[in-house]
Amino acid sequence: MDININYGIDLGTTNSALARFIKGEVQIFNNPSDYGRSTLPSVVGFKKDKIIVGTKAKEIMERDPRSVVGAFKRRMGTSESYKIKATGQSMTPVDLSAMVLKELKTFLPVGETLSAAVITIPASFDTLQSNATKEAGRLAGLEQVVLLQEPIAASLAYANMKKERELPDGQWLVYDFGGGTFDVALVRIHQGEMRVLDHEGDNFLGGTDFDRLIVEQILIPKLNAQFNFTDLEDQLKSEKGRFNAQYHVMLRRAEEAKIQLSTKTSAEVVVDGMTDDDDNEIDVELVVTRSEFNELIKPAVDSTVSMVKTILTRNSFQASDLLFTLMVGGTTYIPFVRQRVEESLGTPVNCDIDPTTAVAVGAAYYASGKRREKPQPEANAQGASRLSIKTTYQKTSREPDELFSARITGDVTGLSYRITRGDGGFDTGIKALSERINEDLPLVADTYNMFRLAIYDAQNNLVANDAEEIAINSGFSISGQPLPEDICLEVDDEDHPGNTRLLCVFQRMTPLPARRTLSFPLNKTIIKGADGEGILINVLEGPQTSLAEANKLIGHMGILSSNLRRDVQRGSEIEITLEMTESRDLAITAYLTMIDQEFKQVFTPKVRATSVALVQREAKYLNQKIGSEIEAAEEREDYETAGVLKKLRKEAGDLGTEAGELTGDDVTDKKYQLEDRKRRLAQQLHDATRERRIAEIRAEYQEEKELCHSLVEEHGNDQERKYLRDVEMQEPALLGSDNATRIQELTDRLLSIRIGILWRLPAYLTRLFSNLEQQSTRMNNQDQAAILIQGGRKYIQAQDWGQLRSVNQELMNLLPREIQQTVSKKIGF
Repeated sequence: MDININYGIDLGTTNSALARFIKGEVQIFNNPSDYGRSTLPSVVGFKKDKIIVGTKAKEIMERDPRSVVGAFKRRMGTSESYKIKATGQSMTPVDLSAMVLKELKTFLPVGETLSAAVITIPASFDTLQSNATKEAGRLAGLEQVVLLQEPIAASLAYANMKKERELPDGQWLVYDFGGGTFDVALVRIHQGEMRVLDHEGDNFLGGTDFDRLIVEQILIPKLNAQFNFTDLEDQLKSEKGRFNAQYHVMLRRAEEAKIQLSTKTSAEVVVDGMTDDDDNEIDVELVVTRSEFNELIKPAVDSTVSMVKTILTRNSFQASDLLFTLMVGGTTYIPFVRQRVEESLGTPVNCDIDPTTAVAVGAAYYASGKRREKPQPEANAQGASRLSIKTTYQKTSREPDELFSARITGDVTGLSYRITRGDGGFDTGIKALSERINEDLPLVADTYNMFRLAIYDAQNNLVANDAEEIAINSGFSISGQPLPEDICLEVDDEDHPGNTRLLCVFQRMTPLPARRTLSFPLNKTIIKGADGEGILINVLEGPQTSLAEANKLIGHMGILSSNLRRDVQRGSEIEITLEMTESRDLAITAYLTMIDQEFKQVFTPKVRATSVALVQREAKYLNQKIGSEIEAAEEREDYETAGVLKKLRKEAGDLGTEAGELTGDDVTDKKYQLEDRKRRLAQQLHDATRERRIAEIRAEYQEEKELCHSLVEEHGNDQERKYLRDVEMQEPALLGSDNATRIQELTDRLLSIRIGILWRLPAYLTRLFSNLEQQSTRMNNQDQAAILIQGGRKYIQAQDWGQLRSVNQELMNLLPREIQQTVSKKIGF
């Protein structure tokens, strides 16, 4: 039986493929419905009585384009759906992806089933898109789905294809330009281990965008020059437009022209099936030249080169430090793409692997090292097992030998074991069996090593057991899949009442799986059953330096006061544990130490909603925000920052203009591209004003340090003096850095020391009580406030400072949150 997954799937924007790892080699399955092809076009067509996937679906697009859908991968993780004319139904990108996966299952020979697979995703796919991909797999009948980033898959395909010779230590780029997405990854091999150092990408940049550019920048202008149309582009791209059906036909013909231009200097595109405003029938052949096409795609290709340079700079590499640039994805067939990348970097491009199947091949290699959660059952000819054996070893290794460990459950008295390699080249001999055994298994290089573990009784009869066949591939594996973005918690910003800030839990490029526990003091008392009270735990994906609103919410857990066992006091601890699996499932566990109560939730969010109106509104807000920052910079005579911001305002203006030109029912991916641009502009704005914010935070630190220092000298204990010294020891490194979050954390520690001292000083407690007494008319429960105030006066007279401290705390809890003397708490920690 297969104990490992072994199947790899490239679920592509334009084409998909299925491969299987078997005895050290990868087999790519051929498309049974399209002779000679090993890929499946990711296109789904509908008729009243059937669903068609692949080449046949593309063929019916010209007859019934509104019943055929392609390039839906780019909308994974969104709330978009496609209205199907033939059936009247709406299909989501997840539904359509599941249909492609089901069709791939028909590639298998009769009698072979597919219940678990590694499915590839772009490295820049966010958590929502990743979860949507897993959901598509489940809808297609896969019981287990493991996700793998496409650049990693391509690297595995290349490294294992070349495993007959030792790859030198060094780094290369994986330049993955597919039909709908672009990824570039910086990969390093060191002492036989391969890992991804960094990556960049664009989920809305691919070969399909080149098809759209041909239509919009070449075909439409030529049609407008020859015929009389009103708003031809809108009539083509709007879902209710007069020529919307023809738009999809033109896109397909533009794709065919693009492919021809890889080998020819010109291509003809037939445009027909329309009439202009003068009732002239359109039936023309429009010529697209290679030079026109190259000029058209040059900005997009140059943007990919900019991403390459970004990750090189970020990792302190020069292009000359690279061994090569590995070309992957169908768009890299375009000669101009290869030429432009090679010229811009001065590094040779490597085209040794098939760019259309490399990702599926790498996924299969990866799948060979992944255990099935539910191994396929197999009849045991020897009857019930006497022994249960759990084995541990690396499934893929470049080492000359690999440590094998096993734990045996059952009676091992008088038993022995023997491990042999399939080629007869290794034999442990018969050894006494114990509850734990360890053996170094020698590997034959560059091949698949099969070993058999046999158990014998005292008469050398085989003993029934559930031991699996030991299979180790002498090849390359990857050292963890990296996170594409920071994963952060949203916490209250103590220095900016009513606002929040981000606290990074897992940094970008952290290898998965990952787990971390953080502790926070609650900054408010939560009364059991109180209306509207509770703790919010928001987990966001995106740069930790950004505003919370600019990042993507991937997990939200609310602990309601009604679910508490009893009241939870301000200052008590909450422990929050975040766990993220290799396939980006997120689990949040919150533990309230004071009441010994735990809350847990697993998140697999799959969609985000994006509308044209929302993009237009956010573009307008961003423009206004940049304008106010320019005014602030000019007021403080920071003309350098103002100059940078003015350039951003120009880009934001262009963004707003393009967003304003979109119709509400635009059928293209433009709104998602604009949303991504808006997000990047917001980050650039944040970066441009970072120096000002850091200067403010440094000043706040110095101010807090002075206050804390004088208080500790006068009233602090030995432990508080030690805490202060610990903070001051970290000061030089952190204040000299540009890490605003870490500087803020240092300030918070000083504040915590100072507050701890103040709350035991009689003078402070008395002054605080007096201030709270003046606010009593604004408290929520006047009767309770009166009782507390009467008690507070009594405790002051008796100099019972412990009781006065409790009274002050309860009085503060009676104040409306927006006027509490501490700060307006939004999150709860």
